[in-house]
Amino acid sequence: MRGNRVTTAALLTIAGTGIAHLVLSERRHRDRTVLESARIHQQLLAAQVERPGLRAIWGSLTPLDPGERRLHVHRNAWVSAWEALYRVGALSADGVHGAACALFAAPEGLEWWVRVREERARAAGDERGRRFHALMEAAYQDETGTVLPTLGTGTAQARGQ
Repeated sequence: MRGNRVTTAALLTIAGTGIAHLVLSERRHRDRTVLESARIHQQLLAAQVERPGLRAIWGSLTPLDPGERRLHVHRNAWVSAWEALYRVGALSADGVHGAACALFAAPEGLEWWVRVREERARAAGDERGRRFHALMEAAYQDETGTVLPTLGTGTAQARGQ
């Protein structure tokens, strides 16, 4: 009878270890996928900086002068990198907040966020992405003391227009 209990306990331990290994393997794979996707995104953004003709695909950036378009792409690259790092746990919520506050310390960073926040919110397809976006929104509010309107109500109100 005791032998059966020992055998059962050993089998349960082996099964539990196997399941834990599968869960951790899946998480590592997901993290590698996020980081590889971020790397590809960064390469695409870098190509736009190196070859200005590639920027034509972003019609919404047409009204910006060339210097502001470059800064727009560069800001987007940084924020996308922070989001990827946050997703895999390499950047904490406090780290996101600090980085975002540094970005928002310049008026141009604030204007950039007002311009892109709705699109970035729509792109946040899961809970982790929505949490990252909320952290960015909180940093904006902390820097400006302004609560932007709920997404979908228009950004003109946020500028007081």
